[in-house]
Amino acid sequence: MRDRFLDAPLARAVRAARSGVPAGSVPRPAGLTAREVEVLVLLARHRTNNEIAAELFVSPRPVTTHVANIFGKLGVANRRDAAATAARFGLD
Repeated sequence: MRDRFLDAPLARAVRAARSGVPAGSVPRPAGLTAREVEVLVLLARHRTNNEIAAELFVSPRPVTTHVANIFGKLGVANRRDAAATAARFGLD
């Protein structure tokens, strides 16, 4: 299967598995938690907080908290800038 047909985070995990490097060793921007990275990926895909919550099977409130934490850790003020940072890390 060619990586270009895979979702970007999944493609990285597949490449890491092929190389023998654990998928968890993929760098996270600005010390984000695994859940914050999940939220950032969905945020970069233009999902609303409610859509992110539904996709992650949580209520919207923790998503709001994750988004605020992501903004603080990345030093950005809005979703557009967070998405741009995600793209720089290949998380879009």
